[in-house]
Amino acid sequence: MTDFTYRVDRRRFLRDATFTSLGLMAAACAPGATTPAASAAAVGGTAKKGGEFHGAWPYDLPPKGHYNYFTGGAILAGGIYTDLAPIPTLAIYRWADAKWDYWLAESAKQNGDNFEVKLRSGITWSDGTPFTSKDVATTYNIARLLGYGIWTYADKMETPDELTVRFHISKPSSLVDRFVLKNGIRPDSVYGPIAKKAADLFATGKKGSDPEGKAISKELTELRPTNFPSVGPYKIDYGSVTEAQLTMLRNPGGLFADRVNFDKIVVYQGETAAITPLVLSGDVDYATHGFPVATDKAFVDAGLRVLRGPLYTGPAIYFHWEKAAAFQDKRLRQAVAYAINKEESAQIAYGKSGKASKFMTGFSDSLVPNWVDTAAQSKLQSYAYDLKKADDLMKEAGYAKGSDGIYAKDGTKLEFELYFPSDFSDWSSAATHASDALNKFGIKITPRGATRSTQLPDTLKGNFQIAINPWGIGNPHPRESLIRPFREFNTLASGGGSKYPNKQKTSSGDVDFDALLDEAGAGFDTAKQKDPVTKIALAFNELLPIIPLWERFNNNPVNDKKRVTGWKPDSDPIYQNGGGDNFIIVQLMDGTLRGI
Repeated sequence: MTDFTYRVDRRRFLRDATFTSLGLMAAACAPGATTPAASAAAVGGTAKKGGEFHGAWPYDLPPKGHYNYFTGGAILAGGIYTDLAPIPTLAIYRWADAKWDYWLAESAKQNGDNFEVKLRSGITWSDGTPFTSKDVATTYNIARLLGYGIWTYADKMETPDELTVRFHISKPSSLVDRFVLKNGIRPDSVYGPIAKKAADLFATGKKGSDPEGKAISKELTELRPTNFPSVGPYKIDYGSVTEAQLTMLRNPGGLFADRVNFDKIVVYQGETAAITPLVLSGDVDYATHGFPVATDKAFVDAGLRVLRGPLYTGPAIYFHWEKAAAFQDKRLRQAVAYAINKEESAQIAYGKSGKASKFMTGFSDSLVPNWVDTAAQSKLQSYAYDLKKADDLMKEAGYAKGSDGIYAKDGTKLEFELYFPSDFSDWSSAATHASDALNKFGIKITPRGATRSTQLPDTLKGNFQIAINPWGIGNPHPRESLIRPFREFNTLASGGGSKYPNKQKTSSGDVDFDALLDEAGAGFDTAKQKDPVTKIALAFNELLPIIPLWERFNNNPVNDKKRVTGWKPDSDPIYQNGGGDNFIIVQLMDGTLRGI
């Protein structure tokens, strides 16, 4: 299980973890179902062509920044703009409709044991090379070398013609669709020789972890292409790339080149502090950075729209099973959940863009109705702030407060360290609030911060008592959020993570979270997956293996008065999109957004 080292807010929340167990509610609709992307005519008759769209994303200049989109540090990588240039995905998912819009793909369907993708014809890379199945095969041969999720379920790939790619699925799962359709497609002209070495390696029965595989991976990592071709509607103007900004120009033969309206996409470089004044001055039309409450208010006061769609993730409290052994008693974990005013914590960190969980299932409230019926939902506790309930649970567990106000049992006081990432201002805020609340309640907490580059590996190694780590992930299938507490930061973490035993007892009987997670992703029929998902949700809600503090929602400023018009209203279901299915990129791709 791979966990990206999140640098700052914007990457933490835009992450689309195709390297890990990313799945999708693909079979919630008929296989191959899609919502055709709107044409420019459909969204306003004669949409105005020309003009510029201004966005923002941090990047490093060469040589630190580069154009190898299979390794860290690539310019614009990890953000939304690589769908415009240079490596769009095969499709985009509309979360509210549970349907695919096909991009580089024309269609995709499960056909027996095969997942088959038909590609759009007539598309060319910016260097004039036709886009074909060879590019997709190259992408996924290297993806196999790097351990991408599709190769957990597929054992073979073939390209019977230039517009068809076929994956043989040896382990049926509804997660397959997203694993195939939601990776940027890289050019064979750049990666073909390395991809061939990878394919030849696997043909001999060897793996990427073998010495030969590691040698190929090293060659891949060290590759530094120049003038990387684009198959998107735009291409990077390499001469425009400066420390301040870069420009994308039209790519006449690329995907949806006739559909997009702007002649230029300008991307300003910078983290939150650098981008904030550019938003306020009107130089940036849309920004995805994680803005603090005061900045959010400044945007609203300046008359800017602020989009607040769900991000399906947020901070949570993790307990080490052995080093914070008192919390093996679920009543103590439940008491902690009641003792922290999670709604208050959310408001302090993000104002209108923070919200406490209603269902406390380990995955976003926005997904719960799709997977858990109303009868089961009625059994879920919200653990709303209630100090009396918290105290009752402590007493039931045999704890009493001493003269110092700290709960103790058999002479042992509840005293622990809470380890948090100090460079994440929102999670630092959540850690401070939780520490203050628990100290006031009677559990002595000493907060300790370290940069995420230190805190993350420490928690993966199990070097903590109580820690802040993420819950939830931007994926429509709840299994991928539930993997985080039970595997990603637990059994699959180097060093064992939190060491939470995945076999537990509930008031309804024994539960095996590992087995249920496997069931939740098995087969192509998501209707059959709702039962294991519901069982996990109910068990999670009772046991609270981790405590989600709140969910982070977008606070993306939009300037609809200077350069760009056509933005869909806040109520439009497109703003329910999460993960890598960015709602603004959809509106650029389908011609909804246009110049004023």
